[in-house]
Amino acid sequence: MNQKQDNRYVKWGLTALIVVFISIVLVVIFTNLPGFFDVLKRAGRILSPLMTGVVIAFLLNPLVNLVDGCIRSILTKKKMKPATAAKLSRTAGVLFALVFAIFLIYGFFAMLLPQLYDSVMSIWESAPGYYERAENWVLDILEDNPEFQTYINIAFDKVYEFVENWINTTFLSDVSKILSTLTSSVIAVIKSLTNFLIGFVASIYILFSKEKFQAQAKKLVVGIFSPSRADRILYVGSETSRVLNGFVIGKIIDSAIIGVLCYIGMVLLKLPYAALLSTIVGITNVIPVFGPVIGMIPGALILLLVNPLQAFYFVVFVIVLQQVDGNVIGPKILGNTVGLSGFWVLVSITVAAGFFGVAGMLLGVPVFAIIYSLVSDALDAKLKKRDMTEETEQYYAIRKVSDLLKVSEQNVHAQEQSEKKSEKSSDKVKI
Repeated sequence: MNQKQDNRYVKWGLTALIVVFISIVLVVIFTNLPGFFDVLKRAGRILSPLMTGVVIAFLLNPLVNLVDGCIRSILTKKKMKPATAAKLSRTAGVLFALVFAIFLIYGFFAMLLPQLYDSVMSIWESAPGYYERAENWVLDILEDNPEFQTYINIAFDKVYEFVENWINTTFLSDVSKILSTLTSSVIAVIKSLTNFLIGFVASIYILFSKEKFQAQAKKLVVGIFSPSRADRILYVGSETSRVLNGFVIGKIIDSAIIGVLCYIGMVLLKLPYAALLSTIVGITNVIPVFGPVIGMIPGALILLLVNPLQAFYFVVFVIVLQQVDGNVIGPKILGNTVGLSGFWVLVSITVAAGFFGVAGMLLGVPVFAIIYSLVSDALDAKLKKRDMTEETEQYYAIRKVSDLLKVSEQNVHAQEQSEKKSEKSSDKVKI
């Protein structure tokens, strides 16, 4: 008896300490919001290499699993010890995935950089012709409309005066700002490369020991929480993994197919810069909803400098290609992985992009889908406890809760009637 009371007092004490701690944290957060967000940003910068490693490992994991499973089955058939077979197959899987990723990146840049160089040089060589045509067009307008020339001369005088004042007053300070910006940009690039290298090494450790890390996480959850709460957390983890795997991997495959189809279509239409523009369209297609528009704009601008009619063909072709992707290719590959309507997809991208930029545009949809699924499950569980229907269609016509109860009773009565009819028909069949 005393032991039970002591346990109860210990639980009360721990609960009180947790409440006090959370209250103190909330007071600190809301009384010093800028400082709190600075701490979060600093923590994000510190953890960014590890997060990069998690992302790399997540993307390479399907390939590692494929090679690991094939080689392990072969080694097991040759009666090799399970532990040795597991180590060899995992090593082979990780090495193959890393080599494949390196060759993929190399092939991408080997294809992209020459195309980009040719595109830039072509635009640079054509620039004098564009300038000459624009100048002739302006001169023709001025000849036909002499009154415009006065306004143009006044505008040029103001521009000249502004440039002269800028050189005499703020040029030196602007140069120092530009130099400091370049220096900070170089430092940022070096930090990004360093973080990527650290993340690359971390991804190797993660891929080699992923089962152990998963087991340690599950052990921690089971040890801290009650069985029902632990089951719920484990379910959330498995659901998160399923949605992220299905969405990210499926979207990458979908974007690769769109890039290839775009290249084939541009070659058939005899549009220039096919490899460069198809790569841009394929990469930006990873972003849901807004990706096609983001990839179409730079390609249209590049072609507009070369041939406006070709730019129009390109825009029409990309719109048609994205319709095919949205209605045929995407649903076939992604299936019902996300399970969100078009409205919620738009909301998730808009909100996530506002908070987290490009990363939010990429991962906003699957993360929102997970939250949406968890909220729906919790709501359905509460409705079940109250003996109310979980079907959304039943809530269209109700004005108060009693209407819903009537609808539920009608559904139960209809179900009973159908069961009786089925029983009578089965009895007749027996006779």
